[in-house]
Amino acid sequence: MKKIISVILALATVMMLFASCAVNKDKVIVSGNYTYVALEDNTAKITAYSSSENLLELEIPSSIDDMTVTVIGSGAFSGVQTIGAVTLPDTITLIEENAFKGSSIKKAYMHRCSALTEIQPFAFSECPELVQATLPRSLETIGERAFHYCGKLKVVNFSGDTANIHEFAFDASPEVKIYAKADAKNVIAFAENYGIELSKS
Repeated sequence: MKKIISVILALATVMMLFASCAVNKDKVIVSGNYTYVALEDNTAKITAYSSSENLLELEIPSSIDDMTVTVIGSGAFSGVQTIGAVTLPDTITLIEENAFKGSSIKKAYMHRCSALTEIQPFAFSECPELVQATLPRSLETIGERAFHYCGKLKVVNFSGDTANIHEFAFDASPEVKIYAKADAKNVIAFAENYGIELSKS
């Protein structure tokens, strides 16, 4: 009888641990100016930013509460009007849709993001002050209208050869000029196919 009770208690403990993990994984946490959730790999996804302080440049941290920040979530900085420039850490792997949509950023520095593979649709769309974006060598995909309707966007610097660039990635951004490496065949082909001004180095 004692053995049966011991087994039941052990099973109950295991179930409580699993339940606790599930709750923590989906729990929304506020830490300073950032709101985030824990992902299944025990890294953090920023889901919101809130600050009334006007900053010439915001450097997004590589970790929050000892959790590595890997994802900028959907709409996390959308509509934020207090940031002049934003620098992303080298831990970022994904920028989700609408992440910075309609924000006040003038420059987006992503060159440190050695693990960033995808910028999803509309991520930087409708940013009227955005003039420059620097993209990392690791970037594989730029989604539909990721830089849509950025009227002042003039410099997009590709560090690598991004293979998948949606045909409307820079739609309604008439001043854009792409800076690419001389051997970046995919980026060069994209610019030439869609009539975007190009500089090769």
